[in-house]
Amino acid sequence: MDESLTLGEFDPTVDGAYRNVKTFPLDVRPGKRLFVSVISDNRVDVALSNGDGNCIKFKDSVTKETIGPVEISKKETMALVLGIFRGDKADLKVKAWME
Repeated sequence: MDESLTLGEFDPTVDGAYRNVKTFPLDVRPGKRLFVSVISDNRVDVALSNGDGNCIKFKDSVTKETIGPVEISKKETMALVLGIFRGDKADLKVKAWME
């Protein structure tokens, strides 16, 4: 995953009227280590959840951070969750990779 995106866009068609949370699936393999890099122009929260839905890593108020290594013990789909306070806006560059 290597993506540029915007969080916090105003959208009256969604609950709360802002797109302030975005999620991304991450397919991971056992025996590897996962890394996630976030560079943002405003503070965002970053969470990684395993396939069971348990939060395994969380960082709040991130502007430039690399999370990891996260040891992977089984093949599963993890979730990367990015969030910002309603009314705030951020332009981000997000990259996830395994070694």
